[in-house]
Amino acid sequence: MGAEQAMAGLLDRKSLPDRRSFVSGAAAGLLCASLAPAQDRLAPAQDRLAQDRPAIAGEPPRYDQRPLSLIPNAQAIGRRYWAPGLNEGYVPQGLTVTGAEILVAAYRSVDPRQDNGLARVFRLAPGDGRLAGGFDLPEAYGHPGGLAARGTTLFVANSGRLLALDLPTSLRSGSPAIIGERRVDKAMGPSFLACDGDALWFGPFRRQGEATLYAIPLARIFEGGSDPLGPADAGRRLPLPLLAQGASFDRSGGLWISESAGNRQGALHRLDPRSGAVLASYAAPGGIEDLGCATDGRLWAVSEAGSQRWSRWETFYPLVFEIDPGRLIARG
Repeated sequence: MGAEQAMAGLLDRKSLPDRRSFVSGAAAGLLCASLAPAQDRLAPAQDRLAQDRPAIAGEPPRYDQRPLSLIPNAQAIGRRYWAPGLNEGYVPQGLTVTGAEILVAAYRSVDPRQDNGLARVFRLAPGDGRLAGGFDLPEAYGHPGGLAARGTTLFVANSGRLLALDLPTSLRSGSPAIIGERRVDKAMGPSFLACDGDALWFGPFRRQGEATLYAIPLARIFEGGSDPLGPADAGRRLPLPLLAQGASFDRSGGLWISESAGNRQGALHRLDPRSGAVLASYAAPGGIEDLGCATDGRLWAVSEAGSQRWSRWETFYPLVFEIDPGRLIARG
């Protein structure tokens, strides 16, 4: 049959109901739906995921639309803020609380094989998580694992290095105002820091063997020439849990240690500050890094799980978050 005859036949029968026309019409509809733009078909799913995310201060990650992971001891978590710099590729590491603000140190990397990069200290207002400034760190501090503050001095840890900054001047100028710098024996890390009275505590990250937390008097840190600070400079030592990522002293002098390694569940440990004995352990979000303690006694922590570098982890919790120690439930 020629094309003209076929068309004429169709026109002659156009007023007759034909079951095949309904079938073909339905098929066409399905085809059009399948050819709809991907973003139109994904929109409901994205809307649903967005609804699964509670309202959290800060800039949410645009590269990953997952809802936050369910975490252990959720009843103890208070305020939560998106970790700063996530969309620019920053991986949060160090944290400390000083005065009325939270400081977070992070380095830029989106590659699981790259563990350092351009590093920056971000300043957050604790009341609402608002980004209130910050400054870049020197190139040698490409993995700033820990922060600690004493008065107006901010200490920054990077394996084999310690940096001391004038914090008010650094925040005011937007550039690091360096007070001093010291090399450190890598036996002490420092992977993280904590300040207690007149001593700065140095902690290494260790996967196996034995780990030790070292306290060095602040007065000795920038004395003694150019030799690296080492275990012999420590006035006190405490045994340290393996996989430790951060430390902080609370208002009563108690010592808290965070533990994490990759995508596994994290932990918090409360230690006797005199002997280092573990008094209690608590399950914590995976990827937990450094710790700080606010004047109200609440702990603050940050997790790298869900940063762009670690976006393939099952755990998605790239937050700065508050912890009420009194609501933690210890492991059995």
